[in-house]
Order: sequence, then structure tokens, then C-alpha cells
Amino acid sequence: MKSQISTSKPQISFFKLPILIFSLIFLTFSCSNEDAEIMDVESQGPNIVEVLANYNQGNGSVARSSSKSSYDSEPTFEILSVALAKTKLASTVSKNRLAVFAPTDAAFKAIGLNKKNIADVPGIVDILLYHVVGEPVLSTQLVSGPVPAVEGTDVIVNVDGDNVLINNSIVTIADIKARNGVIHVIDNVLTIPTLNLVDLAISQNPEFSILVEAVIQAELATTLATAGPFTVFAPTNQAFVDFFDVTDVSAATAVVKSLSPEDLRPILFYHVLNGYVFSNQLSNGFVPTLNEAAVNVNLDMAPMVYINDSNVVVANVQATNGVVHGIDKVLTPPTQDLVTLASSFGPEFSVLLAAATKAELAGTLMNEGPFTVFAPTNQAFINFLDVADVDAAITAVNGLPKDVLASILLYHVVPGRIYSSDLTGEPVTTLNGDFELNLETLTINGTAKLVPSLLNVQATNGVIHVIDAVLMP
Repeated sequence: MKSQISTSKPQISFFKLPILIFSLIFLTFSCSNEDAEIMDVESQGPNIVEVLANYNQGNGSVARSSSKSSYDSEPTFEILSVALAKTKLASTVSKNRLAVFAPTDAAFKAIGLNKKNIADVPGIVDILLYHVVGEPVLSTQLVSGPVPAVEGTDVIVNVDGDNVLINNSIVTIADIKARNGVIHVIDNVLTIPTLNLVDLAISQNPEFSILVEAVIQAELATTLATAGPFTVFAPTNQAFVDFFDVTDVSAATAVVKSLSPEDLRPILFYHVLNGYVFSNQLSNGFVPTLNEAAVNVNLDMAPMVYINDSNVVVANVQATNGVVHGIDKVLTPPTQDLVTLASSFGPEFSVLLAAATKAELAGTLMNEGPFTVFAPTNQAFINFLDVADVDAAITAVNGLPKDVLASILLYHVVPGRIYSSDLTGEPVTTLNGDFELNLETLTINGTAKLVPSLLNVQATNGVIHVIDAVLMP
């Protein structure tokens, strides 16, 4: 069956994640050959291993070329140096032209590793080579996207302004040049992903067994296992038990199995983003999902991270084709179109709906889009038409020419999904001209005011922001 998930990678401005392909020339070399070929170099000075040793001796500043951030004290790399020596990689790293993402001693100690136990870590050679790229790449040459490590698995680069992230690790010092390459200091040890998104969820079984069952029932397992990359906000089993209001995992699984793929896909798509999005790439605001509607990221209660009303309970579990964040509630996508949604507020927007019907725009707002509607309340129309009540406002609206009403209403409609976090204070282009927005006072054209508690009301085909006055083009 053809996949229902688009594998295209749209820009996600809220995270500033341009998902681009960064191709590097991969330099193949033996990690165990002590006689690895020495590359011809023109520069003089210490090699990569010697530069790391200089830091361990307190002489690191002499090797530093530039820095993305400052340290209160110089980092040290004693554990990394011991690991390279005991695995016999030191010779290779000192003789070949490379870029090394170097975890500090603090990064190793944070996961319980030290000079005594580092060599005993299973797969330590591969772990070390996962921190190495086969060309000396400066930070200015990095762009967002996957980069092949010497180990054979991609690391994920994210360039965000002055910051560079490697997977979920921040580059704290960049471009420390050595005779045979460059070192970028990172604040976490990188972990090699070995499972795709579906197998990763299964490996946590039974914690995510209901989610896995839902993915299978929705006929999406093959796509989530082989396509991507995707970021998945994964509800725990308890989240599904609560969502279905049942007693246990078995009952929740039975509910999932009773649903059709068409029932499940909109919900599952609402939990998936295109591309790799690690927790330290999140910022407050709305992020589009594969459902097309957006989830709201809230970091105001840090270290807690909220996606809509769901708390992230497990972050940054990396798969071969994406990343998983466990959440404690199932996210509910919008289920009503713009017109039906406005009707559900009734009679608060009954005048607006009467105007849309008279202007013959109701069908468009119901079936097309997406649109963002700045929706005047009934009271806004009463004030605008200078009448006594809602019934009088509806009568007045029905007495206006269709083209006059259409001109007014289209001035309240913006193409696309525009969330409050997208608004910058620049003029907003509607389907009938621009209006001015003052973010400090939340006013439009100096008269209409956005209602803070009724912003970002999502429909299946757009977004509603409630305003307290009618706009005139």
C-alpha cells in the first residue's frame, strides 16, 4: 500500500531547522592499523591527539582558533585521550585528516565513565569513531543535515544562528585547529542509534506497545520504519489508557484494534514532525505536524517541556531514522473545519457566519484552505453596525450587498496557518490587503484588539484568532 506520510521536508521556522543534505567526502581508513598512511599537510604544530593533550596539561588556549562560546575554565579531555590510547586509535587520529567532535571529561563523567572504565565499554571503538568525520570540516562549512561519521552512521548537524548542535549535543568550542584537522568540543557523548523508529518503540515494550499497535493498525509501520527522518511525540501506554478512559493496557489495545486506519491516521500524524528535532532545538510556539495542524511547544515551566497539555517524560531517544520524545498524554488534533468550529462557539459568531453565508464564502471557508481567520465576535458586529442586538446585526448583514460583505470578510482572512508565534509586528497580508499589527498592545489598525484567551483556535483547515472589532479594508 502506498504510504500516507509525505517524506518531503518543509521548512520549520519555529525550530529554524533547514533540513539540507550535507555531503562530505568520506575518508576510509583502518581503525586498527598502526601503520595508517600519514596525510600530506602544509601546516605545522601539534596533531589532534597532541592538541587534546595540551588541554589536559592546561595549555589548551594556545591551540584554540575560535570559539562559539566561552568557558569559565578550559575543558580537559583526559578520558577521551585514554580511550584513544587504549583502543589504539591514537595513531590513526594523529595521522589522518579529520574533524573530531570531542566530548569533555565532564561529558564522559556525566554518564559514569572515567579513565579506568572507558576502555571496557562495549563497542567503544565504534563509539569513538562515531565522533569522527573523515575530513577536517570547520564550523563555517557545516550546514544542517546528516553527516556521515567514520563509524558509518550519520550524525545530525543543526546550525541555528551562532549555535551548532551535533545530535543533541551543543558545540561549546569550535574550530580548534590541529596539524591534521580540527576539533569541535561538545558537551555530551554521542550515542550511536541502532534501531529504526518502530523497532525502537518495540524495544521499549510494553511501555509503548499501544502506540506500536496503533501504527500497525493504521498501516504506517513500514513508513515509520524505513522513511524519514521523523520526530515522534510518543504517548506512553498509560497515556492511551487515560485517553480511551479504560482500565488497562489490554482494554486500550482492544480499542485501537477496533478503529480503522482512517480513524487512527489523523491522530498519529498529529504526533509526528518532519526531520530531526531534539529537545534543545525547541522554542515556544507552534510547530506543524504531518497532520498539517500544529502542536504548541511550551518551555515556560523549564525544565518541564510541554507539547500542548502533554509533558515530555523521556526526551531525545534517537533512532536510525528519527528521534522519539515520550509524552504522558495523547495529543488530540482538530476535528472541525473553520465554519463548523465557529458554529460550535454559537451564538458568539452567529453574525460572522451569517455574513460568510450571505457573501457566499462559507463553502470556501469550510472546504478549502488552510486559512487564518481573524474573527470578530457578535458584539464586534453589533458595535460596527450600530444596532441593538444580534438579531438586528444579522438583519443588517443580510441587507448588505454580497460584494461589500465579501470585501470586508476577506480583509479578515490570511492564507495559510498563521499562529500567534508567527506574528512579528510586520504588516499582515490578507486576501484583501494588509493590516497593521501592534504586538505590544495586541491591536490591529489601532482599533481591533486580539483576545488573548482565544488565539490559535485550530480547525482542520486553518486557525482562528478572535478579535473584538470589525476590520475595514
